[in-house]
Amino acid sequence: MKFLPIALSCLSVWSAVDAFSSNASPLASFPSLGDVFKIVKEPCDKCSAVVIEADVGQDGVSMYIGIDSDSYGHTSRPGNGGIRLLNYKTTECAIADAVRLAKGMTRKHDMFRTGFSGAKVVVKSDHEDLSAIQRKELMDDLATALHAFEGGMYTGCDLNTSDRDMDFLVEATEEKYVLAGRNSRVDTNVATASSVIGSILGTVKAMTGSRDLKELTFTVQGCGKVGSSVAKQLVRLGAKNVQVCDIFPEATKIEGCTPISDWANTPCDFLVPCANSLAITKEVAAGFPEGIKYCVGATNSPFANEKARKIFDDRGIMHIPESISSAGAILADSVEWSNLKLYQNVEPSKMYGWIRDISMNKAANLALHADKEPQHVSSNLSNVIPNRDGEPVGKDFETWIEDNSSKTDTLIIGGGLAGTATAFSLAEKGIKSTLLEQGSTLAPATASSNGDSRMYRKMYSSEFFSKMQSAALNRWADVEKKTGSSLLQQNGLLFYGEDTGETVEGSVMGDKEVMDRLGLPHKFYATGDDIADAYPALASCRGKPYSGVCEDTAGHIRASKACNAMAQAASDKCDVKLNNKIVALNTQGEGGKVIAVTENGETIQADNCVIAAGPWTNDVLEAAGLPRLALDIWQVQWGHYEVSEQVAGTIPQAFHFRKESGIDGGLYYVFPSSATESIQNGRHYVKVGVDFPTGAAMPDMTAFNYQGSEEVLTSAHRWQEIQFTLLALHNDKRFILCDGQDRR
Repeated sequence: MKFLPIALSCLSVWSAVDAFSSNASPLASFPSLGDVFKIVKEPCDKCSAVVIEADVGQDGVSMYIGIDSDSYGHTSRPGNGGIRLLNYKTTECAIADAVRLAKGMTRKHDMFRTGFSGAKVVVKSDHEDLSAIQRKELMDDLATALHAFEGGMYTGCDLNTSDRDMDFLVEATEEKYVLAGRNSRVDTNVATASSVIGSILGTVKAMTGSRDLKELTFTVQGCGKVGSSVAKQLVRLGAKNVQVCDIFPEATKIEGCTPISDWANTPCDFLVPCANSLAITKEVAAGFPEGIKYCVGATNSPFANEKARKIFDDRGIMHIPESISSAGAILADSVEWSNLKLYQNVEPSKMYGWIRDISMNKAANLALHADKEPQHVSSNLSNVIPNRDGEPVGKDFETWIEDNSSKTDTLIIGGGLAGTATAFSLAEKGIKSTLLEQGSTLAPATASSNGDSRMYRKMYSSEFFSKMQSAALNRWADVEKKTGSSLLQQNGLLFYGEDTGETVEGSVMGDKEVMDRLGLPHKFYATGDDIADAYPALASCRGKPYSGVCEDTAGHIRASKACNAMAQAASDKCDVKLNNKIVALNTQGEGGKVIAVTENGETIQADNCVIAAGPWTNDVLEAAGLPRLALDIWQVQWGHYEVSEQVAGTIPQAFHFRKESGIDGGLYYVFPSSATESIQNGRHYVKVGVDFPTGAAMPDMTAFNYQGSEEVLTSAHRWQEIQFTLLALHNDKRFILCDGQDRR
């Protein structure tokens, strides 16, 4: 376990406390709890929190419990807050932090009416090495204090405390007064991350009218359990760039993220604090790079003082307070307290989806009440805080589950060509379906159906495949007619190279034999010289032991366009849900139904299920508890080359593949210049592909490297310069290899 050493400034802590007011009513005095506690801070008109010191039976360790006065000794509105363990500089600093955190917890609880008031357990250690503390004995001492409150205080994990600590505490309290996700699959860290993500989405929606994150750069400060979960979810939601920073560099190794060393001096659109409190000082706030628009995170009290927060306000940076954005764990606590059976048995994603949903709505409402002006956020908090009277929000969870459940005839998992074609065909028959796609679009950039050049051909070594392609082309013509879209482009295809036997793509002679047998039109080139004579751009084939077959009726599918066209045509019968990943799938539900739960917490019941998830198939099967398939996933790649508009139409595209073993001269598919890749953002691209495994086969997508191999990309670049006589084609020999984000 890693412990986070933080020494807090007492002045900073007290100023943070003074910066906020509470709607709690200060009490003049507190009932005595015998000799169990020593009151070390009484409430006053300025601050309604009390801090008591509990006995600890080991040297160098002190325990302070800060509770907002509303909940002291009351079981109807008990205190709730986690256990924080730190090397505080002084006793005064520890007590001040207990006050600050307890008041902050009240703001969170009031924001959502959880049924709790604010509290916090602060443990001050004189041991620099926190592992020197006897954890079981410490939890036994805390249990004694909790029993003395008789239901007036509940606690759980926080900084530098662990699940093992909670196991000790659950045992010592006889399973009372501990709300830490025990005997449940709900992870309170993911719950907190869900409230951060919900608040981010709500803020962006209110400010821009859309929840689209693809044009935003995020900086996640702190990559612990919460921060790393936030970063991963931002990547999943399609954020343009997710920068991550942590005092432990190894923690920043998160798939799809960019590690940085200095969060306070690295430009971003969106700052997401998920680390130590009070890190945004006046100096940081004033000096943060231009361009930042938002600040939403998990950190309790991210600003060192009111002046630092005001600097962000004056700079026009929209900040959603942590009473909304970091409330996930206490929302889960509210469910655990009000409906323990549901909490212990619920599919966790339903909980995370609920937390994300209500956090998103709360953040959006606050931004809109503030007229999208950061300076008006604090003065409008009261507009989004519910009255304390009423049922705890945790009791709403069961109703939310019902409201976010749906039924359909067929559930389709995967929004690529196979999934959207299924939806299209079912809609033709009047059958309703729900299509789930884990990406932010149909055929997202991470999927094999993305792009503009999925080839089609009748040129196969297998007669069955060739006949099947003929039937498929008839169906594609029908799809084009019914969607009103041009989805296929016939441009011809040359298949050539050194024929040393069958490969996964067939062989030149095998293709020729099938096409001869079926009477399909084609041209055959017996030698490399024949190829060079027919195609001047392939002059380097001369003298090589090559042969080739050209099918003029072959072409490519505009794959991404086709997916969207088929989904649109099916829209009356098919409900498409993006950013929805299956996390649980029961294929033997009540009445033989299929029951699916998504990452967003939605429940879908269907009569049938079609898995069209491509290389993610085993992930879906695993979620269903079904046997995995013996899949071999190949990590193939190609490089996109940016070229000038004047010459884009003169450059062919090529795909290189080979046998799985042995050495040969390679085989190549080459499209003519008419098959140039789509124009994107006004820039013209062609591509060269390495269409064979560039590493060991994988059983699933866990280890897939989207950045690709620099060695392979360099080889592709070198190959295209050698293989094509570019000067004969155009006057611009300068090819630009796009960065990792443009690689497929």
